[in-house]
Amino acid sequence: MAGTGTAHLRDGDPNVLVRVEDMVVEFSISSGTVHAVSGVSFDIVAGETLGIVGESGCGKSTTARAVIQMPRPTSGSVTFNGTDLTQLGNEELRKVRPDLQMIFQDPISSLNPRRTVSDIIGEGLRVWGARGQWTSDRLDELMEAVGIDPRFGERKPHQFSGGQCQRISIARALVLDPKVIICDEPVSALDVSVQAQILNLLEDMKQRYGVSLVFISHDLSVIKNISDRVMVMYMGKVCEVAGADDLFARPAHHYTRALMASIPGSKAVVEASMIEGELPSAINPPTGCRFNTRCPAATDICRSEEPTIEAVGGDHYVACHHPATETPVTVES
Repeated sequence: MAGTGTAHLRDGDPNVLVRVEDMVVEFSISSGTVHAVSGVSFDIVAGETLGIVGESGCGKSTTARAVIQMPRPTSGSVTFNGTDLTQLGNEELRKVRPDLQMIFQDPISSLNPRRTVSDIIGEGLRVWGARGQWTSDRLDELMEAVGIDPRFGERKPHQFSGGQCQRISIARALVLDPKVIICDEPVSALDVSVQAQILNLLEDMKQRYGVSLVFISHDLSVIKNISDRVMVMYMGKVCEVAGADDLFARPAHHYTRALMASIPGSKAVVEASMIEGELPSAINPPTGCRFNTRCPAATDICRSEEPTIEAVGGDHYVACHHPATETPVTVES
């Protein structure tokens, strides 16, 4: 599993907006080095939603934040619109950031409690001026677009529900007409009924304004519904990349199949779908394939050699020495 390689990158596609290649993010702590992201590569086409999924601690949030250089990667490249962001100085990077916005996991704590909603949404315009279709005179229209009554613009975040605060966060992200929005588990803190509303709103905003989304979640059902393409991660490595329908119909990686078998209502046809054991330490990750300590199909080669990402058919790629070929897990949604 969890390997490196760039076979899944869409070389030559003029619509590729973001290209991340061999990105590494490490953090030094007193007991050693945390290998948060290790050689991850992916790309995003204009207007596409890339879903990044994996269990807690797999590096998906760090990967997405490193795209906008928060934090800056330890090594590797992040190319946006033909410019390698890792090579930019602070001021040059600041000028690019309006095109790369973020929606955070906790909608309430991500909003300044002392500012009014109108101030929060319009802050970007006061800093940068009008960069696209939105101006200070059209904030009411933007609020209406995300489902917030403009009459409540003078209220503060604590006067809104969690779902309403997330709508405010979406408006704040849209106001500068960004090309890419990073959605870091934007619905995990919300009730199920509110989750559906926010997901529908994000899909509507994507279609209406042509933005690309990087959608991070540990919830496969959410990922399936919103993503065009999905990247599965484990311990800072890429396991599998495929179109959403293809991935859920024919998961080839044993870790992907285990994740899908854990979805309530799924039918795990293959006994090997279940994994056991503890997640290894990110300070001292296993050699070879990082999943080898928990994989039911692991052999000696998995413990000694890291797999590379290879095509298993069409636009479906997997990093595994022994990709699954049995009847795939089927998921009821």
